[in-house]
Amino acid sequence: MTLTGYLNTLSAEPGEVVDLMVSASADTVEVSLVRLRHGDENPQGPGRRILPVPGFAPRTVPGGLRDVHLGSCIVVPSLGGTPLRGIEVSVLLKPTTPDAGREQGVISLLAADGTVALSAVIDAGGALSLRGADGEVSSLSVPWRRGSWYRLELRVSSDDLLVARCTELRARREMWSGATDEVPISAGSSAASAVIAAVSCPRVGTQWAPDRVFNGKIEHPQIHSRAADGSRTAVADWRLEREMGSARCVDVGGHEYHGVVINAPLRAATGALWRHEEVDFTKVPEQYGAIHFHDDDLDDAGWPVSLSFTVPDDLDSGVYAVELRAGAQVDHVPFAVRPSASGPRARIAVLLPTFTYIAYGNERMVTRLDFEGDQMSDHPIHPGHRDLELAEHPEWGLSMYDVHSDGSTCSYSTHLRPIPNLRPDYRAWLQDAPRHLSADLYLVDWLMEKGQPFDVLTDHDLHRDGAALLAAYDVVITGSHPEYVSGRMLDALEAHLDDGGSLMYLGGNGFYWVTSQDAERPHLLEIRRGPVGTRPSEGGPGQGFHSTTGEPGGMWRQRGRWPNGLTGIGMTAQGWDSKAPGYRRSAALPAELGFVFAGVDDEVIGDFGLIMNGSSGDEIDRFDPERGSPPETVVLATSTGHSDFYLLAGEDVMASRAGLGGTESPDVRSDMTWLEKPGGGAVFSVGSICFTGALSHNGYRNNVSTVMTNVIGEMLSRARRAS
Repeated sequence: MTLTGYLNTLSAEPGEVVDLMVSASADTVEVSLVRLRHGDENPQGPGRRILPVPGFAPRTVPGGLRDVHLGSCIVVPSLGGTPLRGIEVSVLLKPTTPDAGREQGVISLLAADGTVALSAVIDAGGALSLRGADGEVSSLSVPWRRGSWYRLELRVSSDDLLVARCTELRARREMWSGATDEVPISAGSSAASAVIAAVSCPRVGTQWAPDRVFNGKIEHPQIHSRAADGSRTAVADWRLEREMGSARCVDVGGHEYHGVVINAPLRAATGALWRHEEVDFTKVPEQYGAIHFHDDDLDDAGWPVSLSFTVPDDLDSGVYAVELRAGAQVDHVPFAVRPSASGPRARIAVLLPTFTYIAYGNERMVTRLDFEGDQMSDHPIHPGHRDLELAEHPEWGLSMYDVHSDGSTCSYSTHLRPIPNLRPDYRAWLQDAPRHLSADLYLVDWLMEKGQPFDVLTDHDLHRDGAALLAAYDVVITGSHPEYVSGRMLDALEAHLDDGGSLMYLGGNGFYWVTSQDAERPHLLEIRRGPVGTRPSEGGPGQGFHSTTGEPGGMWRQRGRWPNGLTGIGMTAQGWDSKAPGYRRSAALPAELGFVFAGVDDEVIGDFGLIMNGSSGDEIDRFDPERGSPPETVVLATSTGHSDFYLLAGEDVMASRAGLGGTESPDVRSDMTWLEKPGGGAVFSVGSICFTGALSHNGYRNNVSTVMTNVIGEMLSRARRAS
């Protein structure tokens, strides 16, 4: 049974219209609006708290299953009815799975009725199949070599004979060439449109449906027409290095037969002309004229709108969800309600790390990596029901933690699709506990329990609005894992602190990867992982710059923006065992910081929690002046000791050596810190993803809850400097 959906946005304000897309096995689905307070059913916590919104009348919408059409390609809507007779087609290609055992379209010219008039296809046996309107006309066996580029040339003579040639280009020299014999082709028709990197791509309602998608790179497809007198004129000349940050395929042939790039394949990809001398595509765009297509790319699921609804005008800022019900099945599609642009503000803003949610969206590492067998965890791995749901639906696409079917890394992720691990009841398979949104609800629940007014904002809001979004807030509190951030977001947080605001960093491995948002498609995020950093995979050589912005990717520390400089601490280790430790208070603290532990008699803080049974675990951060931590940062407490399932982060290892585990390396720890800022505010950091899971322990009466209360009270007591 299927019941799922997604929204056109991750946040909205009262009065804004939101679109809901639904897919369901049932004929009808009941839709209501709820507020998310706590999603974890663990009996050691307060239990699930999902609250109705009385002012929103439930509605019923039609059900029915919706398709998702994976795979990227280029659609050229018009070729002006170019006659096939005398046509010449040329394209550079670098197949990555020629032995996939299925057909993969390289280029197709389509007749006015959408049928194939002429195409080149890698068939299930790996041969190049040349086809006309009547089917296959010739086949060319190519000895594909991994990593090689090839030039494919097709020519239809004036007497309707097709000739094809495929040439391997290696070290910029011709290494192999094969050509078909001249074979007759029905060439009376004309080319009305074209598809590149697929056999066809019809429009199905609101969706494009790529068919038999090519895996690999394609560069500089072009079409010419040769007249009977031998003269040659350009029909189309597509330069894929143009407008890389868009979904356009630019034709410079003079007729403006521009194409649409479907489903976000990898752009700013090295081409056949790359010289291995320059890695910034903006400086040598002609060497980056390739697009890397994949049969599992996805930009927008493209489902029709099931319901458009208006966020109630009187709704408080918070975390909400559209609740879907069909019989006994229930699903919650979350979004944030930010405060009205003209309304009052709370003094505290909770900043949901939605960039990180989308980077991890539909993460499938449990099927690819063996954390248990590789001794990265001390407990059996059991995928939860959301991971099992995701496994049943490969068509819902990949995350930035997955690799494509050809083994290349995923660099883009979208929120316009169902995302089962972005749900209030999600339990991460590795931690067997909430992570991301479901873990951030621990903080939301605690603030509501304490009666502390707060607004909810998202990374997407902050990237869009910049520093102005935070101007009204005295305190900004992060979620548990703000790993993916843009430069605009960092600028805004730094401006907030410079202007006297305070920051509570309640997570681990924060502010780590350079992340870009597509300006034309804000639902699409981009990263480029290089050979440095703790990473699940990495991109190809020379492909470290973002196509959407032109900026260098990788870790922010590689660009001098150490997370330590913002928060006082930075990523140091990760590990997943059954018992995360707590923090031991520093032996001597300045008298002016005595308020932090006021009312706390325990030496160890947070030796408990709903995530891994402790407050310091999963991914953790340390204080280190050599890595950008301001020297005035005060270490309030340090984790009491981690097992050897925790290992020092790879980027901090200068050379392979022993002693990198938690029981041996003093750098494997998380530090709770306080950092005074010149503007009058301060930064409180905890350096652990597990931390918020300890807030509700013992009915919210615990030392972590007390420390949080003390820190918030101190920060709110400070008068923010006038801007």
